[in-house]
Amino acid sequence: MPHPSLRLRVLLLSLAAVLGGCAAVDTRTVVTNSNAYMAEQFTAAQLAPPVRAQVDKGEPLSAPFRQIQYRVLAQIEEEGRSVQAESNNTLTNAGNGYMQQRTEYSRNGVPYRVNLVLTFAGIYVLRAQTTFLDRANAEHPLDTKELIRFDRALGQPKTGGTYTIEARTGFTPQVTGFTYEKRVCTAGQPVPASTVFAGFTGSGIPIDCTRTDQNGVVVNKMKFVWIADLGVAFQTEYTSARSTSRYTLQSADVQR
Repeated sequence: MPHPSLRLRVLLLSLAAVLGGCAAVDTRTVVTNSNAYMAEQFTAAQLAPPVRAQVDKGEPLSAPFRQIQYRVLAQIEEEGRSVQAESNNTLTNAGNGYMQQRTEYSRNGVPYRVNLVLTFAGIYVLRAQTTFLDRANAEHPLDTKELIRFDRALGQPKTGGTYTIEARTGFTPQVTGFTYEKRVCTAGQPVPASTVFAGFTGSGIPIDCTRTDQNGVVVNKMKFVWIADLGVAFQTEYTSARSTSRYTLQSADVQR
């Protein structure tokens, strides 16, 4: 039986969807017309004005690429089981640190899920939406509802730097009961960018991020490498209480 607080949150979310008039998006729209859908729904313009103002505060950021298409192999260890998943990714530079990403996951060559996200520098997710291909509709987007603290310098990390982001998140139609999160990211010593993918040049900055909840309990940990020549980070590891995933880039095509 669901916990009372979970039932309440589901009820509030359902009520908010009715009051807010947020219609479900069909899976076909997300999968077959992703570029147009992302252009409409995953830009800085969809962020709450106070959130966007906080993200944009500071010196402009630039990344010297237009789009990167890359393929990833994920090795997942979960509760004693080991599985693999592959993904095809399209990363689009939306300007000033904003990155749009479409990820299509597959197992044994069969696609099963599409994720659309808007991130800052490829590290912090500002908006995300998941679509399971065997369902009629996509899930509601998960939004950053409030930024309590945002270290924009994360977009150009320096060795030894520590960067903190505190936020509250919730689904688009949600009007209350937001989830608090705190992320603290530390930048390590430079490594060759080729450690992420053989075709990358220059150096990279490893970044370790730890997410905690309102009680200070660790929710998950993520590892990235920020590629200086591209101005964006690629995730290399994810760890939670249940699982650990490691990501290896198998191919990458950078369009300048």
